[in-house]
Amino acid sequence: MAKKTTTDKIMDIAKNVTEAAKPYVEKAEPYLEKAKEKAEPVIDEVVEKSGPVLKDVMEKAEPVINEVKKRTAPATKVIKEQSEKAAEAVKAATKDIAENNAKKASKTEFFIQYKDYEVRTEDIAELIREQYVAAGHKLTDIRELQIYLKPEENTAYYVVNHKETGKYTF
Repeated sequence: MAKKTTTDKIMDIAKNVTEAAKPYVEKAEPYLEKAKEKAEPVIDEVVEKSGPVLKDVMEKAEPVINEVKKRTAPATKVIKEQSEKAAEAVKAATKDIAENNAKKASKTEFFIQYKDYEVRTEDIAELIREQYVAAGHKLTDIRELQIYLKPEENTAYYVVNHKETGKYTF
């Protein structure tokens, strides 16, 4: 049986609380309806009386709002321009990431056919890595591997990290 996560436990508790509260909520519904009915006229009266006050406040605030808009316009313009540049940069980065992921996700196999044999380049690279490790090195030491294939000699010459060289005959 799978162990319950904290989220599952919380969901179970919430379900139990909901079930336990259900009868009380049902009993409270008629009282809530009565309260709503009694509050409606009061709310309407408040809206009616606050209308002129609200209109007066808006008239007095309008010059201040216009002044704030005027003073912040240059900053708003700069922010808008920078936001557009940032959005373009994000689009470009997203496109680059998508293209890189597509390249990594696609599979390419490279074969070399010469005279009577065929060899896959990745197989040669793997055999060279194994030979390098067998010589007493660590696989994690290989940061860069360059391979030069000479089919006429049945040999692959290699350079590890631009320092150590070797050859593999196949």
